[in-house]
Amino acid sequence: MRHFMMIISALVLALAVTTAQEKRVSKEMTVAGEVVDVACYLANDAKGPGHVACATACAKAGGALGILTVDGKLYVSLLPDDHKKSPNHLLMDFIGKNVEAKGYARVKGGVNGLMIRSVAEAKM
Repeated sequence: MRHFMMIISALVLALAVTTAQEKRVSKEMTVAGEVVDVACYLANDAKGPGHVACATACAKAGGALGILTVDGKLYVSLLPDDHKKSPNHLLMDFIGKNVEAKGYARVKGGVNGLMIRSVAEAKM
């Protein structure tokens, strides 16, 4: 199962990087939702406080993080255009928490990506 999740994560990350390289930038937008490990969410619907340790380990190993909105839309964190930091670097401290992230949305082939500029824990 872990091997399957890593393959899914690699595929999603490859799609996200391809999308980022096309430079199809929309205006800046805010996305609100829970920070999730993309592979575990897609494979097992894993999310929430009970999945934080696993999601953190997967992200540290290179797995993609994303933001799952309340309406079920998943935004995968994209590599910044300057390629200086990991796509996960702004989300690591918020795994399993609700956030508001500002960034540039990029969509292609049904994949929603967000090149995140800033993130903060959502006020509930």
